[in-house]
Amino acid sequence: MYRMSRDIRGTTLGCLACTHTERVQDFNGDIENQRTLAAHAMLKHVHSEHSRETYVRAMAMGMERQNAPR
Repeated sequence: MYRMSRDIRGTTLGCLACTHTERVQDFNGDIENQRTLAAHAMLKHVHSEHSRETYVRAMAMGMERQNAPR
């Protein structure tokens, strides 16, 4: 689905299947929690832009990264 990363500019959510990103700071925190809005936007991207096959492959890639030796 997506990965989260932090740097000096803030928190970024990145799609595991492509190069699409959402920055948490780009969302209006007055409406709702910025991180929740960014996560919703990323999930919307994944569901609209990637087929089920890509979604399953992205999940498998994410699990492989988590279980990889460091």
